[in-house]
Amino acid sequence: MDSCLQSVLNASPERWSLRLAVFDLDGTIKEASSPWMYLHRALGTETRAEMYHQQFIRGEISYLDWARLDSALWKGVPLSHVQDIFRDSPYRRGVRDLFAFLHCWRVACAVVSTGLTVQAEQVAADLGVWRTVANELEVQEGLLTGRAIVHVMEDTKGQIMSALRQEAGARPEECLAVGDGTADIDLFAQAGLAVAVCPRSDNVRNAAHHVIEDGDLSAIIPLIEGHFWSPDG
Repeated sequence: MDSCLQSVLNASPERWSLRLAVFDLDGTIKEASSPWMYLHRALGTETRAEMYHQQFIRGEISYLDWARLDSALWKGVPLSHVQDIFRDSPYRRGVRDLFAFLHCWRVACAVVSTGLTVQAEQVAADLGVWRTVANELEVQEGLLTGRAIVHVMEDTKGQIMSALRQEAGARPEECLAVGDGTADIDLFAQAGLAVAVCPRSDNVRNAAHHVIEDGDLSAIIPLIEGHFWSPDG
């Protein structure tokens, strides 16, 4: 990739200060903002799922109850079918260029998502992601059991990023965070460079250092170069 090669020619590793890049998945790396609703639409369970969603919004059920009710609608669905559905979910433009650039500089890349591990694992394999943390659908003998195992909630992404930073040996100023939703504000708070991609609210937009309104992730590359490469050493 031209911009990556040019950066390697112009900079030395000692002048490169980015060690960890943490991404939200849904609405950030992938276009669909909710993998839960994306799957519901594909499986014909959208009406019931929307009822549960509204109950959660009104505060009538907890996040854990919402996940439990949602996942129960998929009991008996083959895992292979779910995998096929998520393979068809489109990536945002420029994502492969961005990850090629990050790999060129040996930056550890992680995904933290309130979405589903079945999709996160596909993305990790496609893009070479170091760590993924997402919510799990229990599987037995190749079929979904209808049970969800929640590892990430809306208010726990910051804690997870702290653990990832410790594992990667990265200080906040050595981190990039990229997201689109309110839960990602906690990621932004621990990053030297925070980028909102098609942000879903003004709060998200205002919490980021930069905003990519058109969803083209390759636009993050010059932001990284400008922030993490020091020409003066």
